[in-house]
Amino acid sequence: MAILKRQLHLWHRWLGIALGLLVLLWFGSGIVMMYVPYPSLTEQERQAWLAPLEADTVRVTAWQAWQATGLPGAPQTVRLNSVAGRPAYHFQPEAKADGLVSVWADSGTVLRVDDALAATHAASLRSIERIELDQWTFGSISAHRPLHRVTVDDDAGTVLYISGRTGELVRDTTRSERAWNWAGSVIHWLYITPLREKSETWRQVVMWTSGVAFALAVTGMVLGIQRLRLRRRYKGGRRSPYKGWQAWHHWLGLTAGTLTITWLFSGWLSVTPFGWLQSPGITAQDRLAFAGGPLTQADLELSVVPALHATPGVLELEWRRVAGASYFATLERHGRRLLEAGTGKSAALPEALLRQAAQTMRPGVPLKSATMLESEDSYYYSHHNERSFPVLRVSFDTPEGATFYIDPLRGQLAGYADSNRQWRRWLFNGLHQFDFIRLRPAWDLLLITLNLLGALLSATGAYLGWRRLVRPI
Repeated sequence: MAILKRQLHLWHRWLGIALGLLVLLWFGSGIVMMYVPYPSLTEQERQAWLAPLEADTVRVTAWQAWQATGLPGAPQTVRLNSVAGRPAYHFQPEAKADGLVSVWADSGTVLRVDDALAATHAASLRSIERIELDQWTFGSISAHRPLHRVTVDDDAGTVLYISGRTGELVRDTTRSERAWNWAGSVIHWLYITPLREKSETWRQVVMWTSGVAFALAVTGMVLGIQRLRLRRRYKGGRRSPYKGWQAWHHWLGLTAGTLTITWLFSGWLSVTPFGWLQSPGITAQDRLAFAGGPLTQADLELSVVPALHATPGVLELEWRRVAGASYFATLERHGRRLLEAGTGKSAALPEALLRQAAQTMRPGVPLKSATMLESEDSYYYSHHNERSFPVLRVSFDTPEGATFYIDPLRGQLAGYADSNRQWRRWLFNGLHQFDFIRLRPAWDLLLITLNLLGALLSATGAYLGWRRLVRPI
């Protein structure tokens, strides 16, 4: 037993020396990320950038525009909005390797993005350059590469990222946002460009680093409990054998050790280690079945003029199918809605139609339940991201408990949950973000307090470890 205790002590010491400072930085960066997330283009920012579509400027149909690309078949998705003051169609080809392609809707010619077009997004600029990747362009905009990075001549130090394929603004950052992210997401997620651009290598580094840090916390908790005496106390009536910094570390470990273990464990889960708790999510096959088939020539030949006349101020139209019927999903200053493709009138999708469309995703599998939600449940909720309501929750009687959330106002699948996602929701989101606490500022005060406790624990441990290196016994 004595040998085992000694080994635990040595493992804890040297793991702490190796990773103690990083764990300290994880706690500090976690507080920053509560208020400054990784840069993205919010819907409100996108609405501010987009100009309203004018019906008389759209002179070619989506099908004519698609023909101009020279690509076969029909596209997976079609959007229409304004780029540099002109209407443009944006297509996602069926073969994603072809990448996004855009065509001017007023002339029917393929849209080519150059520095001059990208510069139209800024009233005054300092520089413009073409890039593939930088520190702030990871994530969902990879389909838009290459990008044009436009540095704006303003007091905020704004940098805009323009799609090299569609000419759209796809991300923006400010000097303050970038500075806070160096102290937040870059540290917390190990978002270092040379590492992050190799996605699997980055995932392995995060998985093993957080896993070893988890072992550090577990060994510390075991040692802390072993060294605690509540009845047969140490000399002088003390419950801990330690003094000074060691005593602080011991008591902080007993206080915040469980919290540290759960945070490191849940952070480890964030990269689905060894494929554990993986979930398919909403697949392309699910979307296709819900739509009632792919977009057709007839869908793309529909005129957008009635919809634009009926709904002035539309910023964007997206072609949408539900159970084989065609619609236009709009983006407007005040939100989103669904229009009948033929008339441009507002469309109200009945619950029966949504159930019919949902059933095609799991043919032959009985529905377990179908409920129209007017507010959040445990797996479809807002936390740093806005959810729209009402939403139809449809659950299937399958071993994995497949559940879909369907937005009737947008005519699309809005969320998905199965048994793995439900476990992940509690073991990652619940333990790591405490997002089951919806009351503000109670959530803020609790998370900041717990992060500070964890930071103090890590700081005392890092100090003791490095002092041991500098002044070995």
